[in-house]
Amino acid sequence: MKIGIDLDDVLADSLPQYLQAFNERFGFEVGLADAAWRIADRFPQIPRQEADDFFSELIADGFFSSRSLIPHAKEAIEALADDGHDLYIITGRTPRDERITMDWLTRVGVLSHFEAVVHRTRDPVERHKADVAAGLELGLFIEDELAVALAVADAAIPVLLFDRPWNQSPLPSNVRRVESWHEALTRIADLNGHNGNNEEHR
Repeated sequence: MKIGIDLDDVLADSLPQYLQAFNERFGFEVGLADAAWRIADRFPQIPRQEADDFFSELIADGFFSSRSLIPHAKEAIEALADDGHDLYIITGRTPRDERITMDWLTRVGVLSHFEAVVHRTRDPVERHKADVAAGLELGLFIEDELAVALAVADAAIPVLLFDRPWNQSPLPSNVRRVESWHEALTRIADLNGHNGNNEEHR
């Protein structure tokens, strides 16, 4: 099966630390339930240039380079590759961060298991990921962002959504929450064996 996998907060532990840095820089107390990568857009009092400078400085200081792996992510990727799945990273990161991303994937020991790493060039992240997923004819997408999960699901591709404080909402039938990579592997085995069921999604 062809499986698309998001990078941040599916493989790399990123958004909570980004939110902490944002709160410290701008003096807010935004909680995890409201976390988002474009969170500065919600605060018109923050000049766009200042928000852009904050993000650029964070990257220059090694934010993406220093991220930890999500627990059991490496073992899960290795298991999926060993089972013969074709794996693709589809990220909302832009090409300017490609070298950092590739270096990180190499350092944590998973890059060789992926067929490709696809960065976002222009479209909004949800449109980018849905279009790439459809173009690759994926059998499954693994994501943490609600808008992306819904867009990919609209393309008739099943989604496993890592359960996070920032993605709480009712879900369509082809999006299923998972709590961990262990649970994700179980769900993938079910999908691969066509052993799906009709239990209610939360």
